[in-house]
Amino acid sequence: MSDLRATEVAEGIHWIKDRFVNVFLVEMDENLMLIDSGMNKKAKSIMNYVSTELESRKIEKILLTHHHTDHTGGLHYLYQHLKPRIFVSEEDEIYVSGKEKRPAPRNKILYPLYFIIKPFMNPKPVTQLELIHDGELIDGFTTYHLPGHTMGSMGFLRDNVMFSGDAGITKKGKVRLGTSIFAESMDHAQSSLKKMATLEFDMILSGHGAPILEDASQRVKEAVESFD
Repeated sequence: MSDLRATEVAEGIHWIKDRFVNVFLVEMDENLMLIDSGMNKKAKSIMNYVSTELESRKIEKILLTHHHTDHTGGLHYLYQHLKPRIFVSEEDEIYVSGKEKRPAPRNKILYPLYFIIKPFMNPKPVTQLELIHDGELIDGFTTYHLPGHTMGSMGFLRDNVMFSGDAGITKKGKVRLGTSIFAESMDHAQSSLKKMATLEFDMILSGHGAPILEDASQRVKEAVESFD
């Protein structure tokens, strides 16, 4: 058995729970789509879970919601061992590939702390990346550019399920913006959640917090109403 805490929250969708972040495995016929990679230490556990619980199916593709370390830390390990196709927005590709350093938090308290922990939190770059843009279709996933938490944040909608990354996270059955201390632009983040509120979906599977499995798009609309 794998050491991951994992739950099949809907048919063919596996919620993999880390201490800090969620990743999701989606069954795609004979292979798998992974939404984000989680932290580096969990990458091997994800592979073990696939081997023991999913009949050794192959993680063929990875969709990245954004460049933050808790969502991309395991990417290098997974690429080295599985060689999946990896999709990321143009705005965030420069950080995942290592072309540019990730921006420091704007928060005054976290800013000095960032430089202390940075050597331990900076994932190895991956350069074999494919760019995605707003409105594309990848194996049934429609891509939505949702800038704010990072300027390249993406959401993915498939079969009435929204994979929102940190553009909209969940807490106690409600949807809210990703935490402001790590956001690159809260104004853009609010606009992106308003964009998400125009879409219809039953479930929202976010980067942090428990999935909302019913009336999820209504919860997003309620979050947007609170901005006024």
